[in-house]
Amino acid sequence: MTDFSDSHPRRRFVGRAAAALAALSAGVPTVAHSGVRFGSEQSEHDAWMAPLKGKHRQIFHGFAAAEAPMLMAANFLDSYAESFGTKAGEVNAVVGVHGPALTIGFTDAAWAKYSIGKSVSVTDSVTKEPAVRNIFRTGGPLSVEALQKRGVVFIMCNNALKIRSRAFAAERGEPYETVYEDLKSSRIPGTILVPALVIALNRAQEAGFSYVRA
Repeated sequence: MTDFSDSHPRRRFVGRAAAALAALSAGVPTVAHSGVRFGSEQSEHDAWMAPLKGKHRQIFHGFAAAEAPMLMAANFLDSYAESFGTKAGEVNAVVGVHGPALTIGFTDAAWAKYSIGKSVSVTDSVTKEPAVRNIFRTGGPLSVEALQKRGVVFIMCNNALKIRSRAFAAERGEPYETVYEDLKSSRIPGTILVPALVIALNRAQEAGFSYVRA
């Protein structure tokens, strides 16, 4: 006859396993899919994720001054809608930029003032010269503003902004602080500055976002 008493070895093992699992779960920071909660590590720097509550969430890591991350974000939204019948809000796309790709998030005025097209080797298709306007901002379905209207979030690395500001400051013989504040205020409206893109990517994945290097 099977012994179901607490003294039975198998029963004691199951009890200890359940207790250990409960203790482990209690000590793990909470990461909720319908929002973002990091337990005691919750930070204002994660606020950009909070409104993104879709079932399918992906972040595209852009590192070159090119339209690749925008193309992939648009394809992500379109393909889910066309092939899986998803509705607005069920799919979230984020574009995170640093390095040369940081310039995707600046206004036309900044591109002209700092000769950004020349610095990142981007040619204006109209003038055939180094771009003195942000060719990624407007002008088609893959532009920053067009994708923002579709709910795509653009985040920019503050560490990269500091590095670029120092380079421009040295080049122009201007104080670093002046250039940094100018570039910081010259971001396209709606773009979000995060302390470090590498941290934002990590925390986004911990919160349930998938990652793609664009």
